[in-house]
Amino acid sequence: MALLDNLLTLHRVDSQVRALRSRVSSAETYFKAQERQLALLARQKTELETQLKQLQASVHALEVEQSTANERVDRLRADLNTSTNDRQYKAILNEMKVLEGQRDEIVKRAVEEMQRVDETKKRLETHEATIVERQKVREVAKGKFDECMKDVGDRLAELEAERARAADLVPDRERKLFDRVADETEGEAMAEITIVSLRHREFACGACNIEVPFETYARLSSNSNEAIQCKACTRILFLAEANRPADPKAAKGTKASEEDREKAALARDKAKFEKTKKL
Repeated sequence: MALLDNLLTLHRVDSQVRALRSRVSSAETYFKAQERQLALLARQKTELETQLKQLQASVHALEVEQSTANERVDRLRADLNTSTNDRQYKAILNEMKVLEGQRDEIVKRAVEEMQRVDETKKRLETHEATIVERQKVREVAKGKFDECMKDVGDRLAELEAERARAADLVPDRERKLFDRVADETEGEAMAEITIVSLRHREFACGACNIEVPFETYARLSSNSNEAIQCKACTRILFLAEANRPADPKAAKGTKASEEDREKAALARDKAKFEKTKKL
Protein backbone atom coordinates (compact mmCIF):
# COMPACT_ATOMS: atom_id res chain seq x y z
CA MET A 1 0.00 0.00 0.00
CA ALA A 2 1.06 3.58 -0.62
CA LEU A 3 2.32 5.75 2.24
CA LEU A 4 -0.81 7.91 2.36
CA ASP A 5 -3.06 4.85 2.45
CA ASN A 6 -1.07 3.50 5.39
CA LEU A 7 -1.24 6.89 7.10
CA LEU A 8 -5.01 6.98 6.60
CA THR A 9 -5.32 3.51 8.13
CA LEU A 10 -3.19 4.64 11.05
CA HIS A 11 -5.29 7.80 11.35
CA ARG A 12 -8.58 5.88 11.53
CA VAL A 13 -7.31 3.53 14.22
CA ASP A 14 -5.52 6.31 16.09
CA SER A 15 -8.76 8.34 16.22
CA GLN A 16 -10.60 5.41 17.82
CA VAL A 17 -7.79 4.84 20.31
CA ARG A 18 -7.75 8.50 21.28
CA ALA A 19 -11.53 8.57 21.72
CA LEU A 20 -11.47 5.57 24.07
CA ARG A 21 -8.42 6.87 25.90
CA SER A 22 -10.18 10.21 26.36
CA ARG A 23 -13.18 8.46 27.88
CA VAL A 24 -11.00 6.45 30.26
CA SER A 25 -8.81 9.46 31.00
CA SER A 26 -11.83 11.60 31.87
CA ALA A 27 -13.15 9.01 34.33
CA GLU A 28 -9.66 8.50 35.78
CA THR A 29 -9.05 12.24 36.12
CA TYR A 30 -12.31 12.69 38.01
CA PHE A 31 -11.53 9.74 40.30
CA LYS A 32 -8.01 11.01 41.02
CA ALA A 33 -9.39 14.48 41.73
CA GLN A 34 -11.61 12.97 44.44
CA GLU A 35 -8.61 11.09 45.81
CA ARG A 36 -6.64 14.33 46.03
CA GLN A 37 -9.55 16.07 47.75
CA LEU A 38 -9.77 13.28 50.31
CA ALA A 39 -6.03 13.40 50.93
CA LEU A 40 -6.25 17.18 51.45
CA LEU A 41 -9.18 16.78 53.84
CA ALA A 42 -7.27 14.09 55.75
CA ARG A 43 -4.28 16.43 56.16
CA GLN A 44 -6.56 19.23 57.32
CA LYS A 45 -8.22 16.88 59.81
CA THR A 46 -4.82 15.90 61.20
CA GLU A 47 -3.93 19.59 61.57
CA LEU A 48 -7.21 20.27 63.40
CA GLU A 49 -6.65 17.31 65.72
CA THR A 50 -3.14 18.54 66.50
CA GLN A 51 -4.46 22.04 67.12
CA LEU A 52 -7.18 20.65 69.43
CA LYS A 53 -4.63 18.68 71.45
CA GLN A 54 -2.45 21.77 71.83
CA LEU A 55 -5.41 23.85 72.99
CA GLN A 56 -6.51 21.18 75.45
CA ALA A 57 -2.96 20.98 76.79
CA SER A 58 -2.90 24.77 77.13
CA VAL A 59 -6.21 24.73 79.03
CA HIS A 60 -4.90 22.01 81.33
CA ALA A 61 -1.72 24.00 82.02
CA LEU A 62 -3.78 27.10 82.82
CA GLU A 63 -6.01 25.08 85.15
CA VAL A 64 -2.93 23.78 86.98
CA GLU A 65 -1.55 27.32 87.16
CA GLN A 66 -4.91 28.59 88.47
CA SER A 67 -5.01 25.82 91.09
CA THR A 68 -1.49 26.69 92.21
CA ALA A 69 -2.44 30.37 92.49
CA ASN A 70 -5.54 29.50 94.53
CA GLU A 71 -3.47 27.43 96.93
CA ARG A 72 -0.97 30.25 97.32
CA VAL A 73 -3.78 32.76 97.98
CA ASP A 74 -5.28 30.43 100.59
CA ARG A 75 -1.93 30.13 102.37
CA LEU A 76 -1.46 33.88 102.32
CA ARG A 77 -4.95 34.38 103.71
CA ALA A 78 -4.06 32.03 106.55
CA ASP A 79 -0.80 33.91 107.10
CA LEU A 80 -2.75 37.15 107.08
CA ASN A 81 -4.90 35.96 109.97
CA THR A 82 -1.83 35.02 111.97
CA SER A 83 0.23 38.14 111.19
CA THR A 84 1.71 39.82 114.30
CA ASN A 85 2.32 43.37 113.10
CA ASP A 86 1.00 45.93 110.68
CA ARG A 87 4.01 45.79 108.35
CA GLN A 88 3.73 42.02 107.91
CA TYR A 89 -0.05 42.33 107.42
CA LYS A 90 0.35 44.90 104.63
CA ALA A 91 3.06 42.83 102.86
CA ILE A 92 0.89 39.71 102.87
CA LEU A 93 -2.13 41.73 101.70
CA ASN A 94 -0.19 43.25 98.79
CA GLU A 95 1.08 39.83 97.69
CA MET A 96 -2.45 38.46 97.84
CA LYS A 97 -3.71 41.27 95.61
CA VAL A 98 -0.96 40.57 93.04
CA LEU A 99 -1.70 36.83 93.08
CA GLU A 100 -5.44 37.41 92.78
CA GLY A 101 -4.83 39.67 89.77
CA GLN A 102 -2.64 37.01 88.19
CA ARG A 103 -5.26 34.37 89.00
CA ASP A 104 -7.99 36.45 87.35
CA GLU A 105 -5.82 36.80 84.24
CA ILE A 106 -5.24 33.03 84.21
CA VAL A 107 -9.00 32.43 84.50
CA LYS A 108 -9.65 34.83 81.61
CA ARG A 109 -7.06 33.10 79.43
CA ALA A 110 -8.43 29.69 80.38
CA VAL A 111 -11.96 30.73 79.37
CA GLU A 112 -10.68 32.01 76.02
CA GLU A 113 -8.75 28.80 75.40
CA MET A 114 -11.79 26.69 76.29
CA GLN A 115 -13.85 28.69 73.79
CA ARG A 116 -11.23 27.97 71.17
CA VAL A 117 -11.37 24.28 72.13
CA ASP A 118 -15.14 24.26 71.58
CA GLU A 119 -14.79 26.05 68.23
CA THR A 120 -12.08 23.65 67.08
CA LYS A 121 -14.21 20.67 68.08
CA LYS A 122 -17.08 22.02 65.99
CA ARG A 123 -14.77 22.60 63.04
CA LEU A 124 -13.44 19.07 63.42
CA GLU A 125 -16.96 17.62 63.50
CA THR A 126 -17.91 19.58 60.36
CA HIS A 127 -14.68 18.47 58.71
CA GLU A 128 -15.34 14.82 59.52
CA ALA A 129 -18.85 15.12 58.04
CA THR A 130 -17.32 16.62 54.89
CA ILE A 131 -14.90 13.70 54.67
CA VAL A 132 -17.77 11.23 54.90
CA GLU A 133 -19.59 12.97 52.04
CA ARG A 134 -16.42 13.19 49.97
CA GLN A 135 -15.79 9.48 50.49
CA LYS A 136 -19.22 8.78 49.01
CA VAL A 137 -18.36 10.91 45.97
CA ARG A 138 -15.02 9.10 45.68
CA GLU A 139 -16.75 5.73 45.70
CA VAL A 140 -19.11 6.86 42.92
CA ALA A 141 -16.14 8.14 40.89
CA LYS A 142 -14.27 4.87 41.43
CA GLY A 143 -17.34 2.91 40.34
CA LYS A 144 -17.60 4.94 37.14
CA PHE A 145 -13.90 4.51 36.44
CA ASP A 146 -14.05 0.74 37.02
CA GLU A 147 -17.15 0.51 34.83
CA CYS A 148 -15.44 2.50 32.10
CA MET A 149 -12.37 0.27 32.21
CA LYS A 150 -14.62 -2.80 32.07
CA ASP A 151 -16.54 -1.43 29.09
CA VAL A 152 -13.63 -0.23 26.96
CA GLY A 153 -10.59 -1.97 28.42
CA ASP A 154 -10.60 -4.98 26.10
CA ARG A 155 -11.56 -2.94 23.05
CA LEU A 156 -8.88 -0.36 23.82
CA ALA A 157 -6.25 -3.09 24.11
CA GLU A 158 -7.34 -4.49 20.71
CA LEU A 159 -7.23 -1.07 19.08
CA GLU A 160 -3.84 -0.24 20.57
CA ALA A 161 -2.46 -3.50 19.16
CA GLU A 162 -4.05 -2.67 15.79
CA ARG A 163 -2.59 0.82 15.93
CA ALA A 164 0.86 -0.60 16.63
CA ARG A 165 0.56 -2.84 13.55
CA ALA A 166 -0.59 0.09 11.42
CA ALA A 167 2.25 2.26 12.72
CA ASP A 168 4.80 -0.43 11.77
CA LEU A 169 3.79 0.01 8.12
CA VAL A 170 4.74 3.70 8.19
CA PRO A 171 8.41 4.76 7.93
CA ASP A 172 9.94 6.27 11.08
CA ARG A 173 10.14 9.84 9.78
CA GLU A 174 6.54 9.95 8.60
CA ARG A 175 5.32 8.15 11.74
CA LYS A 176 7.02 10.71 13.97
CA LEU A 177 5.50 13.48 11.84
CA PHE A 178 2.05 11.89 12.16
CA ASP A 179 2.36 11.51 15.95
CA ARG A 180 3.49 15.11 16.38
CA VAL A 181 0.70 16.54 14.22
CA ALA A 182 -1.89 14.27 15.88
CA ASP A 183 -0.84 15.52 19.31
CA GLU A 184 -1.01 19.13 18.14
CA THR A 185 -4.44 18.76 16.51
CA GLU A 186 -6.15 16.51 19.09
CA GLY A 187 -5.97 13.46 16.85
CA GLU A 188 -6.95 15.16 13.57
CA ALA A 189 -3.63 14.63 11.82
CA MET A 190 -5.01 14.10 8.30
CA ALA A 191 -6.97 16.51 6.11
CA GLU A 192 -8.60 15.84 2.75
CA ILE A 193 -7.97 18.25 -0.09
CA THR A 194 -11.28 19.80 -1.14
CA ILE A 195 -11.64 20.47 -4.86
CA VAL A 196 -13.26 23.90 -5.13
CA SER A 197 -12.93 24.16 -8.91
CA LEU A 198 -10.86 21.76 -10.94
CA ARG A 199 -11.25 23.93 -14.03
CA HIS A 200 -9.91 26.98 -12.23
CA ARG A 201 -7.38 24.95 -10.25
CA GLU A 202 -8.82 25.98 -6.92
CA PHE A 203 -8.27 23.67 -3.95
CA ALA A 204 -8.55 24.00 -0.18
CA CYS A 205 -7.59 22.17 3.00
CA GLY A 206 -10.61 20.26 4.28
CA ALA A 207 -9.69 21.08 7.90
CA CYS A 208 -8.85 24.81 7.90
CA ASN A 209 -10.29 25.79 4.46
CA ILE A 210 -7.11 27.62 3.55
CA GLU A 211 -6.18 27.49 -0.15
CA VAL A 212 -3.95 24.62 -1.25
CA PRO A 213 -1.63 25.32 -4.21
CA PHE A 214 -2.30 23.45 -7.46
CA GLU A 215 1.23 22.09 -7.29
CA THR A 216 0.36 20.27 -4.05
CA TYR A 217 -2.72 18.73 -5.67
CA ALA A 218 -0.66 17.69 -8.69
CA ARG A 219 2.06 16.13 -6.53
CA LEU A 220 -0.46 14.10 -4.51
CA SER A 221 -2.24 13.09 -7.73
CA SER A 222 0.95 11.65 -9.11
CA ASN A 223 2.55 10.35 -5.90
CA SER A 224 0.79 8.72 -2.93
CA ASN A 225 4.09 8.03 -1.21
CA GLU A 226 4.75 11.60 -0.14
CA ALA A 227 3.56 13.26 3.07
CA ILE A 228 2.74 16.90 2.36
CA GLN A 229 1.48 19.19 5.11
CA CYS A 230 -0.98 22.05 4.91
CA LYS A 231 1.03 25.24 5.28
CA ALA A 232 -1.64 26.75 7.50
CA CYS A 233 -2.73 24.00 9.94
CA THR A 234 0.20 21.55 9.41
CA ARG A 235 -2.13 18.57 8.86
CA ILE A 236 -1.02 15.88 6.40
CA LEU A 237 -2.97 16.30 3.17
CA PHE A 238 -4.52 13.52 1.09
CA LEU A 239 -6.88 13.07 -1.84
CA ALA A 240 -10.12 11.16 -1.38
CA GLU A 241 -10.20 7.99 -3.44
CA ALA A 242 -12.99 9.38 -5.61
CA ASN A 243 -10.81 12.38 -6.50
CA ARG A 244 -7.72 10.39 -7.37
CA PRO A 245 -6.79 9.99 -11.08
CA ALA A 246 -7.96 6.76 -12.68
CA ASP A 247 -4.49 5.96 -14.03
CA PRO A 248 -0.92 7.24 -13.63
CA LYS A 249 -1.00 8.96 -17.00
CA ALA A 250 -3.96 10.98 -15.89
CA ALA A 251 -2.12 11.88 -12.70
CA LYS A 252 0.99 12.96 -14.52
CA GLY A 253 -0.88 14.70 -17.27
CA THR A 254 -3.36 16.70 -15.24
CA LYS A 255 -2.02 19.99 -16.48
CA ALA A 256 -1.59 18.71 -20.03
CA SER A 257 -5.15 17.33 -20.11
CA GLU A 258 -6.58 20.71 -19.20
CA GLU A 259 -4.48 22.34 -21.93
CA ASP A 260 -5.78 19.77 -24.45
CA ARG A 261 -9.36 20.55 -23.46
CA GLU A 262 -8.70 24.25 -23.92
CA LYS A 263 -7.17 23.62 -27.39
CA ALA A 264 -10.15 21.51 -28.36
CA ALA A 265 -12.53 24.28 -27.28
CA LEU A 266 -10.57 26.81 -29.34
CA ALA A 267 -10.68 24.49 -32.37
CA ARG A 268 -14.46 24.15 -32.08
CA ASP A 269 -14.84 27.92 -31.79
CA LYS A 270 -12.63 28.40 -34.85
CA ALA A 271 -14.64 25.86 -36.86
CA LYS A 272 -17.88 27.66 -35.99
CA PHE A 273 -16.32 30.96 -37.02
CA GLU A 274 -15.21 29.55 -40.40
CA LYS A 275 -18.69 28.07 -40.99
CA THR A 276 -20.32 31.40 -40.21
CA LYS A 277 -17.86 33.20 -42.49
CA LYS A 278 -18.79 30.98 -45.47
CA LEU A 279 -22.45 31.71 -44.94
